[in-house]
Amino acid sequence: MSARNVVIKGADPRDAALRVLIVPHAGAGAAAGLAFVEHAPADWLVATARLPGRESRLRESVPALPGLVADVVATLRALPGTAPLIVVGVCSGAVIALEAVRAVQGREDVGLVAGLVVVSQWAVTEKPDPDRPSLRDTDDPARVLEILREFGGVPQSLAANPEMLGLVLPAIVADMAAVEDYTSGPDPLLACPLLTVFGDADDLCPDERTEDWSLFGENVRGAWVPGGHMLLADSPDAVVDALVGNLDQFTADPAH
Repeated sequence: MSARNVVIKGADPRDAALRVLIVPHAGAGAAAGLAFVEHAPADWLVATARLPGRESRLRESVPALPGLVADVVATLRALPGTAPLIVVGVCSGAVIALEAVRAVQGREDVGLVAGLVVVSQWAVTEKPDPDRPSLRDTDDPARVLEILREFGGVPQSLAANPEMLGLVLPAIVADMAAVEDYTSGPDPLLACPLLTVFGDADDLCPDERTEDWSLFGENVRGAWVPGGHMLLADSPDAVVDALVGNLDQFTADPAH
C-alpha cells in the first residue's frame, strides 16, 4: 500500500483494539478524518483513504466508480494490524465503501471487514430523479455548484472560499459524477453488520429515504445523532459516539 493512499493516526497497529478506515465525502482528502481521530478512543487506529485527485494525489485523474472501489479495496487489504476493521463511508464515500466491502466478502478475504458504517447517505435503492440535472450534462461552474449544493456536496465554509473551492471542485465533481447514477438492490447481502448514522437535521436523509438500508444485511442498526448532512466535518464527535455506542454490534468486546 502506498503511503499516498491513506493517512494513519491513533494507536500503534500492534496494540490497537479497533481499526477504522474512513472513506470520506466527495472531494475530501485524508485530512477529513483528522477531527474524527481527535474524538476517537486512544486505542483505535484510524485510517482515512486519500483517493486520486486530492492532496498528494492531486495530479492523478479521478477514475470512475470501479477504479475508486479498487483503490479502497487495495487500501483496506494493506492496512497494518490485526484488530477488527470497520469501514466508515461518508456521503458519496458510502457508495464506494459499500462496493469495497462487497468486493472483499469472498473466500480469500472472509472476515477481513468486521462492519460497515454508512454516514449521511440515503439508501442506494433509491433511483435518481429522471428530471434531476446531471453533472455530466453541464460544464457551467455556477450550475455545477448549484447541483452540488442540492446533493449537499459542498460545505458552506468551502462555497464561501472561491480560491479553495477552485482547488477542490474538480475532485468533488468527479466523485459525485462517479456515483450520481448509482443504485443497488440489497444483493449481494453484506456478510458483516451494517450501522447507519444520520443527522436529525439532515433534510437530504429523512426516514423515507434511509429505511431501505435495513434490507442490505441480516444485522443492521440505525443511529440518529444531532447534526445536519455534513456530519464528519461538522459533528465528528457525534459520529464517534454513534460508533462507540454500537460497538457490541461489531465486536465481542464492547468495552472499547
